[in-house]
Amino acid sequence: MLAVQAEKQVSLSQAGVQLLLLTSRPALTGAQQAAASSLTPKVADWAPFMDTALRKHALPMVYNNLARQMNSPPPDEALAMLRLLSVRATATILQRHAAFDWFHENCIIPSGVTYAYLKGPALAARFYPDPTQRFFRDVDILVPRPSRGALLRFLQDRGCRVIHLTERGSEFPDLQKASALAEYLFVTPVPHVLTPQGLVVELHPEIDLQTSLFDTAELLAKSIEMPTKRHIIKVLPDIEHVVFTFYHHSRHLWSKLNWVADLDAICNHPRLDLAAASECARKLKIDSTFAAALELHQLTAAGHYPTDSDPASPGLDLLRACIDGLPGDLALEQEMRKGQRLNVIGFAWQPMPVSAWRHAWLRLRKFRPTYEDLQYFPHGRIPRYAAAGLLRLSRGIKSLVAHAWR
Repeated sequence: MLAVQAEKQVSLSQAGVQLLLLTSRPALTGAQQAAASSLTPKVADWAPFMDTALRKHALPMVYNNLARQMNSPPPDEALAMLRLLSVRATATILQRHAAFDWFHENCIIPSGVTYAYLKGPALAARFYPDPTQRFFRDVDILVPRPSRGALLRFLQDRGCRVIHLTERGSEFPDLQKASALAEYLFVTPVPHVLTPQGLVVELHPEIDLQTSLFDTAELLAKSIEMPTKRHIIKVLPDIEHVVFTFYHHSRHLWSKLNWVADLDAICNHPRLDLAAASECARKLKIDSTFAAALELHQLTAAGHYPTDSDPASPGLDLLRACIDGLPGDLALEQEMRKGQRLNVIGFAWQPMPVSAWRHAWLRLRKFRPTYEDLQYFPHGRIPRYAAAGLLRLSRGIKSLVAHAWR
């Protein structure tokens, strides 16, 4: 059997990259099937091909598209391994969906909280022909900021645990006292909870803390109901959801293949008004990012591989970033951002969508003391906040100086 490499990453061939980008989508058109049939015989590096598809959360879609190729399917050994890995990955996706159903039924519905789901299962339910095609690692839910405390209490009563992610790993802070919970919420922008099934849920007071472009109250008021197999859930309104998705994935350099699949599912959705989404992006001053994402969709849908002779364009910048990120994961993405000296939003063609004063204020929020900072100073609430704030500020200044000298 072919061994899928887990630790040592091997670079993919050009044909492998092209085939991977082409097949990371819910389904192929006739032209794409023809292109995939011409690429498949050129791929010899099936082990890293499968490893990348698995790590980047697109393997079931890749397998389904390759298995339908009658003219030039992958070698039998590779196809058998693809099928095995696809079955395992699909089982994981189904487990995540089951955990999400439990969370919605036992936590969100009875809590009565105002909410809207975004990304992950919300995108899958709204835009994918088969929601189980789309892998999601966690669940993101938008809730009013004042509702977070009561909701966290309610979730804890239902068996969920507040989970705090640190560089050392996962911690479960004791927040039984009202003062402890209030303190935690004061210094934690996005609380995380862990369901009994092991699904992480993020409670967002706004969908983008970097720029605060999107109005939380407006998004919640315009949320739409979407049927799933078991429930009716509320998700972000389509236009804003699509604009945010393109913006979010671009900020993260399209480092996951299920995000490439999101592009295809969204752009091919029959009821989506892309012109209205483009106008929304223009009003938010992120239209350059939106247009670049549409260009990226055209390039990946055609199986394009960038060359030195290609004229420079924003879509090609995103495509190159996506390809460069295939060998690694979050650490590589962070190194790429540092190495390319990307601005707050990303590339030079992505202007800052908020004023300089607003940007400065948003940056200052990064110097807010963290929950870990508070643990250094266990007594006296006001002195704790002051001391922790100074600690955070000193670390931030050191970081800025180090960045300036790179």
